[in-house]
Amino acid sequence: MKYSCKIDCFWFTYFIIRFFYLLFAILVFGRISTLGDTQRYLGAGINFTISIFYNSTSLMDCIGGLIGTLFGGTNIISNFPFMVISFWIVKWAINELNLREFINSSFLLVLISLPNFCIWTSVCSKEIFGLAFSAIFGVLLVNFFNRKYQVRKRDFLALYLCLLFKPQYFPFILQALILIYVINEKFKTPKGKLGVGVFFIGCNLLGLYLMRDLVNEYADMMYIHFSLDSAESTRDNIWLQKDDFFRKAPLGMLEAFYGPTLSEMVMKPSHLVAGLESLFMIGLFIYLCRKIFFRFLVRAKVHAMFFSVYSIIIIGICFLHYPFGIFNPGSAIRYRTNFIFLFMLLFLNIYVFYKKKAQQN
Repeated sequence: MKYSCKIDCFWFTYFIIRFFYLLFAILVFGRISTLGDTQRYLGAGINFTISIFYNSTSLMDCIGGLIGTLFGGTNIISNFPFMVISFWIVKWAINELNLREFINSSFLLVLISLPNFCIWTSVCSKEIFGLAFSAIFGVLLVNFFNRKYQVRKRDFLALYLCLLFKPQYFPFILQALILIYVINEKFKTPKGKLGVGVFFIGCNLLGLYLMRDLVNEYADMMYIHFSLDSAESTRDNIWLQKDDFFRKAPLGMLEAFYGPTLSEMVMKPSHLVAGLESLFMIGLFIYLCRKIFFRFLVRAKVHAMFFSVYSIIIIGICFLHYPFGIFNPGSAIRYRTNFIFLFMLLFLNIYVFYKKKAQQN
């Protein structure tokens, strides 16, 4: 009797890359920097309380403490299950959307193998759950875009995880789903589609204006949090005058997303790698949506769906990320991991859309 086992070289290679990042995270990165709360979670011991169902830290203490107790605390074996889960989540999302049919395998492999993205989702961390709901919501958004409106059990799991770990993201994701459906099914003309998209964006801006005092108050609280010695913040407060939070938001959002500044990149090797990674990733995103820029600059045309839906999701989430990432480049890179895979799927969707369109023509 003969037995055969077919191995997908793409996913085998990605698994090896993931495993390398796990080794690097524990043996190298963890010794020169702090791996978030990984050590705390894995050393929490067996600690089951009812709060695990509504408190993200309690849930991480419970899961991490159980795994750490079984496998000896913070080590490669204890973190290995989390690496496998992250690998499986990425694999599921890519296969679910059939992206390898339209995207060059080498390009796709590079995109999903970015260092900080893989490091923070290869160890016991909250970012793994951020990756999980980002992947599920990313698939749901792309399916909605393609008029597949079925909501599955996994989508309710993503809702639960999002509300548990990053509830501030959900209003923008929900808006995007509603807007996609409305644009697809209720409006036929480009002007009508663009008009309803602008209306949604305007409602967000109006809501933000009405809550400006509350937002300013929370902004001050964020700086107080990062000014503590334990936060190891490397930057001064930039919100000195009233409404500085809003005035400095455009550049602040970019800096919070990008991570380290040029001077910080020169001073610390890990920041240099993070900065180069951010530059490379932004370059990949621009490449994926280059057709949109071409249509806008050469033909003066705007794709209503991409403009409105992507503006709400990307700008909305980056705006929420802004106060968490502006005071510490390490926090900026780490917290970005919670939503970066969602962004990857959205930009890959743009590329696939125009590639399908070109094939049809």
